[in-house]
Amino acid sequence: MTEVDFDYSGNPGDSDLNEVRFLIQDTDPEDVLLTDTELQYLLDKHMPTYNSTYYVAAIACETLAARYAREISYSADGVSLQTSELQTKYKQLAEDLRDQYKATNEAGGPDAGGILFGEYFDSSIQPLLFSIGMHDNREAGRQDYGGTQPEPLPEVSDSV
Repeated sequence: MTEVDFDYSGNPGDSDLNEVRFLIQDTDPEDVLLTDTELQYLLDKHMPTYNSTYYVAAIACETLAARYAREISYSADGVSLQTSELQTKYKQLAEDLRDQYKATNEAGGPDAGGILFGEYFDSSIQPLLFSIGMHDNREAGRQDYGGTQPEPLPEVSDSV
């Protein structure tokens, strides 16, 4: 039997790798779901962008769901094995972990980005300003919402 690349200390707070293992419950060295190398790849790829072990764990669960998607169901001698249930459970766990990720970033922290989930600030787009008359032509449909430059102030004469 070959040695599997697996390390789990039992304390999720020790490292990001241990925390992801804990979140997806890949903690049994006798039944390894993802190797340390595979999990480290996911951490290296997604932590710089999302900075969340919950997000990386969700991607790991989607990876496991994809693994079980290729398996087929077996039935012989009155015993059946439904691997589609594993796929469904990992998809649900991935969804639950994403919901937890969204909940931790809802308050608008540095990782929250814009208003909606998955929306990120793009510095190349000038912010739109609200201005007088922006809704004057309601039949025209969605407009530019007033443009990107404020209207100049009217000149005021000093004579009374």
